[in-house]
Amino acid sequence: MTAGSGRLAQDLRDAALPAARTLVTITLVGVGCGILTVGGLSRLAMLLLAELNLAATGVTSDDGFVMGQFTLSGSLNLLLIAGPLFGVLGAGFYIALRGLRIGPGWFQLLSISLGPAVVVGAIIVHTTGVDFRLLEPLWLTIGLFVLLPAAYVVMLSVVAERLLAHRIEPPQPVLVLGLLIWAPLFPGLVLLAAGWAALRTTTGARIRARPLAAWMARGLLTLVFLAAVADLVRDYRTLS
Repeated sequence: MTAGSGRLAQDLRDAALPAARTLVTITLVGVGCGILTVGGLSRLAMLLLAELNLAATGVTSDDGFVMGQFTLSGSLNLLLIAGPLFGVLGAGFYIALRGLRIGPGWFQLLSISLGPAVVVGAIIVHTTGVDFRLLEPLWLTIGLFVLLPAAYVVMLSVVAERLLAHRIEPPQPVLVLGLLIWAPLFPGLVLLAAGWAALRTTTGARIRARPLAAWMARGLLTLVFLAAVADLVRDYRTLS
C-alpha cells in the first residue's frame, strides 16, 4: 500500500462515523415522516376524496384498496410497510440531493420539496385505470398526490437539519438500528456509500471543488422537474 492510498483509507475511516451518524439521523427522521405521511396524511386525503365521491364507494382502486372503506389490514399495511419503505427511500434521495441546495433557507426548502414532489406526482398520476378517471375534482386528486410527497420532504428537512445543526448524535444502538432499517433497500445503501467514498478520492475532491459540476447536476435535475411538470399537464388534459 502506497502512502497516498494509506492516507486515503485513514481519511475514509475518520469520516465514516460522522457520515454514518448523518445517514442514520436522516433515515430515522425519514421513516417517522414516511409513516406520518403515508399512514396518516394519505388516509386523510383518501377520506376527503371518498366524501367527495360517494358514488365511487366500493370500487377497487388501482392499488387494490376499496374506496370508502378503511380496513385494519389496509391501515397496518400503510403504517408498517408502505410508510417506512417510502420513508427510507425518500431519506436516501434527500441525502443524495441535500448538498446541491443553494440560496436562502426558504428557497432551499422549496426547491428540495417541490421538485421531488412533482416528479413523484408525475410517476403516480396515470391516465389508465379508475383512480384519476373516477375521482373528482381532478385538480384536487392530482394536487393531493403532489402535496403529500412535498409535505414529507418539508417535515424531513426541517426536523433532520435541526437535529444535525444541534449535533445531536444517536447512541450506538440507535446507530445500528438506523443502518439495519436499510436492509430492504440494501443496494441503495451500497450506492450511497460508494458515491460518498468516490467523492472523497482525489478525483472526487477535484470534482467537488469545481462549481461547474454542481451546476451541471442542478441543471439536469431542473430538466427532470420540467419534464415531470409537462407530464402532469399532459395527463391532466387527457383526463379532463
